[in-house]
Amino acid sequence: MDFKPNTKYNYSIKLLIILISLVSPFIMIYFEGIKPSLSSYWNSPFQAMFIIVNALTTYIFMDLPKWRPSGIMLFLLTIFSVEYYTNIHDIFALMFFLFTLYPLFSIKRYRYFCLPYLSSIYWLPNLLWFELHAIIVLCIYHLVILVKLHNIQK
Repeated sequence: MDFKPNTKYNYSIKLLIILISLVSPFIMIYFEGIKPSLSSYWNSPFQAMFIIVNALTTYIFMDLPKWRPSGIMLFLLTIFSVEYYTNIHDIFALMFFLFTLYPLFSIKRYRYFCLPYLSSIYWLPNLLWFELHAIIVLCIYHLVILVKLHNIQK
């Protein structure tokens, strides 16, 4: 994870984004109920939250060279709503899942996150639980690396 020590609030901002990304799906489920997938919350009062959280996550991914392809796929699946562009949206969602494997596998010390990430396939065909599982793993992964880099640079 690219960590710019000269940016005074970089750590806090990224930490906040990771925590928001982790908590937001559960907020949507709690207030709006279970839907077929996270993208289904596009058609709910939580549309703005869905877009903002994906935009914030894309921001973090675009700051990390190996995560840029995943960031682009997340951005594209967000702008092509599941309501109007189902097939395109689903293609970008699948590509996001697949593109995320490369950066997860690229850091030898943290390769063990690949198995929990891939185990999210267990939940298929239920997309919502599949997505939640993958998001939790990704948030924990980024949280571990962010904290580790922060501690090294202290």
